Amino acid sequence: MSEKCATGSGRFLQVIARILHVNLDDIGPLSLESENLVEFSTNCAVFAESETISRIAEGAKAADILAGVHKAMASKVSMLVKRLKLEPDVVLTGGGGDDAGLADAIGHALKIKILVPDQPRLTAAFGAACLAAEDNP
Repeated sequence: MSEKCATGSGRFLQVIARILHVNLDDIGPLSLESENLVEFSTNCAVFAESETISRIAEGAKAADILAGVHKAMASKVSMLVKRLKLEPDVVLTGGGGDDAGLADAIGHALKIKILVPDQPRLTAAFGAACLAAEDNP
């Protein structure tokens, strides 16, 4: 994830889920069960893979590792949006919206409530369809 592109975010989560043998759909709820969050020193998927394997060898639980991954991602998001003036009703859309743990971590990092639509992956398509309908009545 960078200020120009967030496409690596999903891949980052896929890598960690694969290492932990956890279904991608389950990582959000599982991370919310964390009792001892694991701190990560990197947002790079390659280095995080190595760091995750080390943490597993040290006995860290999957929930704690996932919570740490979400915190690392939320920290990056927080740094990127600090230059914006956020107002209430911040909405998380896209694939990240399907991850309750990520939404929670971003909310904590930004100190603001994060809203997630029922179908977060479809939000952009719905918006595009609405704009197209306005342009072509």
